[in-house]
Amino acid sequence: MKDKNEKIIYIGKAKFLKDRVRSYFTTPYSPKEYILKSKIESIDYIVTNSEIEALVLEANLIKLHLPHYNIRLKDDKKYPYIKVTIQEDFPRVFSTRNLKDRNTIYFGPYTNVKTMRRAIRSATNIFPIRICKGKLPSHVCLSYHIGKCPAPCEDKISKKKYGETIQELIAFLSGKSKEVEKKLKFKMQKLSEELKFEEAAKTRDQLKSVQFIAKKQRVVFNRPIDLDVFGLQRKKNIACIVLVLVREGRILGTEHYILHIQSKVVDGEIMRAFILQYYKNAFYIPREIILKEIDEKEMIERWLKRKFVIPKRGEKIELIKFAERNAIVWLETENKVNYSPPKILEELKKYLKLLKLPVCIEAFDISNIGGKYAVGSCVSFVNAKAQKSKYRRFKIKTIDGINDVGMMKEILSRRAKYKNFSDLVLVDGGIGQVRAARKYIPSQIPVFGLAKKFEELHTPDGKIISLPKDSMSLRLLQRIRNEAHRFAISYHRKLRDKPESLLSEINGISKQRKEILLKHFLSFNKLKQASISELKEVSGIGEIYAKEIYNFLRLI
Repeated sequence: MKDKNEKIIYIGKAKFLKDRVRSYFTTPYSPKEYILKSKIESIDYIVTNSEIEALVLEANLIKLHLPHYNIRLKDDKKYPYIKVTIQEDFPRVFSTRNLKDRNTIYFGPYTNVKTMRRAIRSATNIFPIRICKGKLPSHVCLSYHIGKCPAPCEDKISKKKYGETIQELIAFLSGKSKEVEKKLKFKMQKLSEELKFEEAAKTRDQLKSVQFIAKKQRVVFNRPIDLDVFGLQRKKNIACIVLVLVREGRILGTEHYILHIQSKVVDGEIMRAFILQYYKNAFYIPREIILKEIDEKEMIERWLKRKFVIPKRGEKIELIKFAERNAIVWLETENKVNYSPPKILEELKKYLKLLKLPVCIEAFDISNIGGKYAVGSCVSFVNAKAQKSKYRRFKIKTIDGINDVGMMKEILSRRAKYKNFSDLVLVDGGIGQVRAARKYIPSQIPVFGLAKKFEELHTPDGKIISLPKDSMSLRLLQRIRNEAHRFAISYHRKLRDKPESLLSEINGISKQRKEILLKHFLSFNKLKQASISELKEVSGIGEIYAKEIYNFLRLI
C-alpha cells in the first residue's frame, strides 16, 4: 500500500487478497485500518506460488522498505552478526553488519556488541584460526609464533584438519558445549594413543576452556534440551522482546529487541512479525520455540520446520516469565532515553552562552610518548551520560614526532568525514588544539578546549572562560575530558604493549629477529622469563644482544 508520494506505507499478505483489501475500506475497522484508509492512494500486489513463499517475501520486503505501519525491529540494519566464511578453503570468523553473502554462516543478531565480541574472542582463543583478511598471505605472521594461528599460508595445517577446527568452533558458537567436549575428549585420547603428546596437551587445554565456560552457565533443565524462549512486554508504540537462549539445558545468554508497533496491535501479531524477521537469516534454530502466543502459528511452523510450544505450567512458563521480567527492565531503559535533560546541561548552556542545549557532547584527546605509538580518541556523552557505542579511536598515520596540534588536526579531519557532529565539541588542550579543531567542525557547533593546568575553557578566538570551581558544569566537562584521556591512553598502551612493539624498542632487534625469538619461546611471557644463557641459544642472538634483551625485559 502506497501513499500519495508513492512511498510504501504498509506491506501485508493474504490467502484471499480481495477479502483482505476490502477489510480496510469497510466498517468496523481497527485504529490501524482507520489510519491506513486515509493514507492509501494505490495498491500493488505480487502473486506467489504458496503461502509460505508469501510469508518469506513479506518479511524480505518489510526489511527492505521499513514501512511506517508495519511492525519492525528498531534500527534493524545496525544489528551485528558473527560471520563464518565457510565458502573459503580456510574460513575466518569476524563480526559484520552485511548479510549479503549467502554461502556463509551467520550467528545473531546481537544487540549487545560486547557480548558478541566476547563470544568471538572466546571461540578463537580456544580454536585458533587465521585472522588475516581476504586471501592467505605469502608467509606466516606474528599470530602463528604466539599460538593464535595454525598458519595455513605455509601449509602448517591441512585443509581437512583446519575444517575440523572450524566445525568445532561452529558447534561452540551454537552453544553445543557438551558435543564439543565429547569430540575433544575423543581427540585427546586418540592423540595420546598415537604418542602425539604435544598435540594432546593442546587439545586438553581446549577442553578445559570449554568446560570452564560451560560451568559459568546457569542450568535450568536436568536434560540436554535446546530452546529459544521469548518474552514480550509493550508500552504505547514500543514493544520489547527478550530472547532467552537455552542450549543443552543451560541458559547461554539473553538478547533484547525493541520494535516499533501501532498502539492497538495484538501481541500475537507482534510476535509473528518479529519471528519472521529474526529467523530469516538464522543458522541454528532449536527444535522447540517457547512463547505465549503467535499469529499464523501452523504456517510459520511449516516454514521453519520447527515446533512452537505455548506452555501453561512448569519450567517453560517460568522461563517465559523470566524473559518478560527482563523485557520490562529494557522497556523502562528505552523510555528513559526521552526523559528531560539534566539540569546540569541547562547550567552549562547558561555559562557558555550556547544557542541550544548541549544534549550531545563529543570530546577528543591525543596520547603518545615522544611521538611514538600516537593515538587519538573520541568519546560521546548524551544527556550527561557516556554513550560508549559512539566511542571512536584513531591511530595517528601522518604525523611523526611530537606534534599534538598536528595530531589533533588529523583525527578531526578523519572524524569530519562521518559528519553529524554533536551539539558541543570539547578538546583536551589550549588555543592551538581548539583552532585546529575549528577548521574541521561546522561553524554552528561550538568548540572549546579544556586545559588541565588551570581548568579553563579556551575558545577559537582566543577568549578564556572560567567556570565556577564548584559548579556541576565544570565537573561534567572534566569528567568528559578525563574519559577521553582514559580511552586514548588505554589504546596507546594496547599498541605499546604488543610484543612486537616492545621488542622494537631494543636497539638492533630487526623484524626477523623478533619473529625468531617469539618462534623459539612460543609466547612473550616465556621470552620475558628467559635467562641470558637461554637467550644466547637462539639463532642470531649473541651474548651482547642476549644481555640487551634480558635487561630491557626486566624493566617492563
